[in-house]
Amino acid sequence: MYDPEGYSLWFCDYKYQDENTVSFVTLNKVGGFLQRMDLARKYAFGKMLVIGSAAPFKVKGLWLFRGQEIPKFVIDECYDMELYEWTKVDISDEAQKERVSQMIEDFEPFEGEALLDAKCFK
Repeated sequence: MYDPEGYSLWFCDYKYQDENTVSFVTLNKVGGFLQRMDLARKYAFGKMLVIGSAAPFKVKGLWLFRGQEIPKFVIDECYDMELYEWTKVDISDEAQKERVSQMIEDFEPFEGEALLDAKCFK
């Protein structure tokens, strides 16, 4: 039930994964990011995953935004946005479609690693 003309899906990967050496600090980074994204509550849905059973932990996410691009006010107001590499999902690609499903479902193991935590922004 995805409307590709009215919404866009985006993968995000934290650019500085090597810094994620302590689990609770990594979880707090993700929690803080979700708090700062509160201004986009009417325009976005997100799922953030913290992956790994040992350091460095990986932070990856999946976001659904209204429109074909990430809203400019979100990029301007939420300074954490620049800490992530944003890639638009090509839903016609079966591999990306499967990755989207796994992220939404908290599939474990995700990309061969255990999930430490999953947080939902809605």
